[in-house]
Amino acid sequence: MANQLGVLNALDAAKTQWYHFTPIVIAGMGFFTDAYDLFSISLITKLLGRIYHFDALSKKPGTLPPHIATAVNGVAFCRTLAGQLFFGWLGDKLGQKRVYGLTLMLMMICSIASGLSFGKSPDGVMATFCFFRFWLGFHML
Repeated sequence: MANQLGVLNALDAAKTQWYHFTPIVIAGMGFFTDAYDLFSISLITKLLGRIYHFDALSKKPGTLPPHIATAVNGVAFCRTLAGQLFFGWLGDKLGQKRVYGLTLMLMMICSIASGLSFGKSPDGVMATFCFFRFWLGFHML
């Protein structure tokens, strides 16, 4: 504990230099990426409803059923909490640089996989979409 306080006091006493802004930029990129992901899903659910649940006779053709819309939107909040706890702990154990590289790799794989969601029925496609969407945002720090 005393060592941590010494590091914090040294950072407070140091002149502001470029390396002070690097963690701010990295944290800001993660924050805005996650915020964009949470914002854009509301627009994407309307498109998914038009593609997988189109009913020409309905007054609102192409809306997702409530249980599917709730799952698509709700998975984001569950994964954010679980991911930040897990990868925060993992970052303390393995180091932030290594974990940051791992999260970037997972982000690329899961974003491609969520775009290529598969299934025989519309509900199956939504289930795989939610699965990959969970893992896409699980690692956001």
